[in-house]
Amino acid sequence: MVIVERETVPQLTKPVKNKFLPSIIKWKGVNMVRQHSFLAAVNEIVMWAEEIDVTRIGIVGDMHSGKSTMAEAIAHAIHKKSKVGWAVRKLYEKDLMDFEATLKNFQPANYIMIFDDVSFLDAKHNKKSISQVKEAVTKIRHLEGGKDVKIILIYNYHYTMGLDKYLRQADFRFFTTVGSSERENMESIVGGKKMKLVDYFAKMRQQGITKKYFGIMMPDKKFFKYDWRKPWIPVLFYNNSSLRMLVSPTRPWLDPICSICSDADGKESEVNVTQFIEEYKKVYPQHYLNSIKQMLKEQGMNTYGKTYISSRRFLDKALEMKTFRPEDLALALGLEVKYRRLRKDPGDLPSLQEVNPLEKIDTT
Repeated sequence: MVIVERETVPQLTKPVKNKFLPSIIKWKGVNMVRQHSFLAAVNEIVMWAEEIDVTRIGIVGDMHSGKSTMAEAIAHAIHKKSKVGWAVRKLYEKDLMDFEATLKNFQPANYIMIFDDVSFLDAKHNKKSISQVKEAVTKIRHLEGGKDVKIILIYNYHYTMGLDKYLRQADFRFFTTVGSSERENMESIVGGKKMKLVDYFAKMRQQGITKKYFGIMMPDKKFFKYDWRKPWIPVLFYNNSSLRMLVSPTRPWLDPICSICSDADGKESEVNVTQFIEEYKKVYPQHYLNSIKQMLKEQGMNTYGKTYISSRRFLDKALEMKTFRPEDLALALGLEVKYRRLRKDPGDLPSLQEVNPLEKIDTT
């Protein structure tokens, strides 16, 4: 019997990356850690809400810690990503305490309801008032019109155990701060094994406030830095099973203009916007559109196209690199500085109802 030895061929395999190790990704051109994804948490909420009739989200944190801003970002991301159509409503103390009457003004629809700070309930109102709120919440799906709808409730409050036990029940919780007095409450919610992350988060937030940045050490021993509130803040996310840290942006950073979120307060423009534009166009046919675009840009809503943005960046870069002054550009082009401005006191301007659309407003 002849034994033939065969040459073994080495197997070429790609190294397997550990998906649990932090890695850097880009979101809208901004670097972030993939494991800190805000949208990943929102996806969990969206999948839950599409199956469950009433979804409760609690946002817990100190005053001015970003709860309201985050609630708006969550609501916006949900209605953008969900297959279900949602309307967004932001409600306040008076709306909650007369909740039955508030609901009567709602048309049947799927609602994301943001209750901006409900910490007042136990402190300022008696048990009877709280019971009325509870009863209204249990009936919230049966809005006027006889149509069952899906509801997402987002509660903002200061203290984990400060809200009534029934009202503080949540399918998902976000924590914008965890103080020393709150630590014991957190342990009862998330368990002792997860308290190292809670302590780490508290240090990270402290770093953000004092140094205006926060971040983590990456596997390559390099520090990854987030700029504080530009647009990120660190947040803890708990889904009743796991606790993790993420970074939350602002709603305008996600989308500067959103017709659904702009109606969140339930207020409408006092005048017919389409009619106003037509009148504005008649008075200033060559300038009305640029005036509106410039006004929106000054308020952080860029509507200019790519060509304009590239042109402006070219000009800004030239001004940084060259030694000429902006005044020299005006002189070379024969441009004259116009000392014209709107009246300082808006009260001096006539109301829109009083303005004749065929007459130009004096701007001298």
